[in-house]
Amino acid sequence: MVASALWPPNFVNEAGDGIYQQILREIYPNYALQYVYTTYARSKHLVSAGKADLWLVSYTAEEPWALYPKHAHDADLIAAVHLKETPWQGISSLTGQPVSWISEYGFEKYLPQLQMQYYEVPDLDVAIKILLAGRIHYVLDDIWGIEAYLQNHPDVKAQMTVQPFALMKLYPAFKHTDKGRRLAKQWDKAMARLIKGRLQTLYRHAGESYLLDDCTRPSNDAKGLICLDLPNSP
Repeated sequence: MVASALWPPNFVNEAGDGIYQQILREIYPNYALQYVYTTYARSKHLVSAGKADLWLVSYTAEEPWALYPKHAHDADLIAAVHLKETPWQGISSLTGQPVSWISEYGFEKYLPQLQMQYYEVPDLDVAIKILLAGRIHYVLDDIWGIEAYLQNHPDVKAQMTVQPFALMKLYPAFKHTDKGRRLAKQWDKAMARLIKGRLQTLYRHAGESYLLDDCTRPSNDAKGLICLDLPNSP
């Protein structure tokens, strides 16, 4: 049982042919995979409550109670969206600022030095509305979510600037049970094979960038982006 938000058309979709769904089929060929499509916050709750075996997707050690494999399968390109008149001079622009993101994303754990005044909201639509109302200065989200939203709201897009600034590795997350440990072990064993070429092919065929490579290169090669991780994590 997999709990996940929908990220159509290419990552997680109701047709079951998204990149992440294809990856799961290759890693768990002997399992009958079933999906619960819900919010990101509820995906975590379902795993925590034992009603799902894993959720898609999680940042590094995002939840202390969850079990994470060693191998990531993707990376998020994180961006800040703001009104055009709001200044941006890199990630330091977020220091002490009122910002917003979707509930449970937990960006404050990865950027503690910025001491942001953050507000968690149920979805990107709410975040953009409070940005337009002047209650916050920036909204943080993955670039895909922001661009998809702005594409559907051209009047809002005309007022905004989008600033990509970081990469964050993505993982499935399991519960600490015997089954969860077996699934995580199988994930790592299969992923060690997939990352030698098959994983990149899945992204290329779907017309999506394979960002994980950028998060394993030296920072000066990663297109000026920082690769975020939890402070003091291995």
